[in-house]
Amino acid sequence: MDERPITGFQELDRITRDDEFVEFYSSDWELLRLFYHRVIAISSPILVVIVSERGGLDPVLVRRFQRIFNVSGDVKLRRAFKAEDVEPTIRAMEDRELVVVDPYHHRNRREYTRIVGALRERRSRRFLFSYMDREREGSVFGLHSAHSVIRLERSRTGFRAIVLKSVTVDNVEIPYGLWDIYGRGEEGLMKWLL
Repeated sequence: MDERPITGFQELDRITRDDEFVEFYSSDWELLRLFYHRVIAISSPILVVIVSERGGLDPVLVRRFQRIFNVSGDVKLRRAFKAEDVEPTIRAMEDRELVVVDPYHHRNRREYTRIVGALRERRSRRFLFSYMDREREGSVFGLHSAHSVIRLERSRTGFRAIVLKSVTVDNVEIPYGLWDIYGRGEEGLMKWLL
């Protein structure tokens, strides 16, 4: 698999290194938004599908993360405005690394199987960022299809990534400080956890 960092967090990148289908989710929109902007910047050049009516990707924030982590690359973006647009939009993208932001945005259960089917057909790596509690909502087929499922949760001093499903490790919780998302944290004892 590709040795490029995906998240820029060594522990998470090590856990997901060989995975082709990874899903991150959170019910904290601001945390999820910061996290996927960081991943898009670090993973560039990258293809991105945004599912929603408004907002979704802040090019200034992507550029800021690219400067912080000294990376460059294009971000090719497509939007899916309606639930019925998600599956054909995913299929229309080139077959290389893909980020899909909020694929279950419309909460249209009839479309879930088609969306996951389009994602499963891709041979390249796929990264989903879902704004919901994936243990209660979204596609069950999608949860079974993903190689790793990681919940992002805000904590008192920062946030934590909770690996709920992985082919390489048992469930593990990895804490990060507030400034770690901006590349300004200290590694400390975390290097000895994995």
